Amino acid sequence: MKMNIAAMLEYQATDQIIYKAEQAFANSAENRRYAAVQSKIAELRQAVIRMDKDASDARREIEKKEAQCAEITEELSAGLDVGGENDLAEVKKHEDMLLEYENTVDRIEKDVNKFLRRLEEIEREVKQALQQLKKCNVELENSKNVLANKRTEMQIELKDEVMKRRAIQSKLDPKELEIYKKVRKENIRLPILVEYSDGLCRGCGMHVEHDLQGKLKESGDIAECPNCRRILYLK
Repeated sequence: MKMNIAAMLEYQATDQIIYKAEQAFANSAENRRYAAVQSKIAELRQAVIRMDKDASDARREIEKKEAQCAEITEELSAGLDVGGENDLAEVKKHEDMLLEYENTVDRIEKDVNKFLRRLEEIEREVKQALQQLKKCNVELENSKNVLANKRTEMQIELKDEVMKRRAIQSKLDPKELEIYKKVRKENIRLPILVEYSDGLCRGCGMHVEHDLQGKLKESGDIAECPNCRRILYLK
């Protein structure tokens, strides 16, 4: 296939200028800061969700322990009656029951207190996370405004190049432009359209003469580099 190489190279030249500016914007400190704040906000929100689940789990454990304590108390009340009892063995049995009850209740109370302390910790952690989240939201809005101003500045600086690229594009064969854009979308490093000379791809530097044998014969012929997938042209 042949291509209007001169026009396409002119289009690529202005496309490269725009692309480099866009890359500089994407890698700018302002953009990185904006992305970092967004990431921090997402992290804090996930932390709050986790802590809310932990709090729910702790409340359920407290309810279970309290129910367990109530059940043991009820069982003891039903089975403990020493009135008029003269059998020392039976009295000893009741005393052992009371001791076991007290020990069990003591363990349950310790578990309940442990979960209560955890609830207090979670409440403090949630409060701190929400305070950080509030600050991050303010920082995000400020960062967003800074980034918007930088984007506006970039668009103003590129206005002539964008207009130039648009004017060139209107004169190009749509099929040729489609080939270029298809390769461009595959994130292949610019330049995409490179000269084929002495059997070499001037994009990646690989010797591809054997692979392209018979494909590039006349000026304007194009072919895909089998190594880097750039568009090779014969000058």
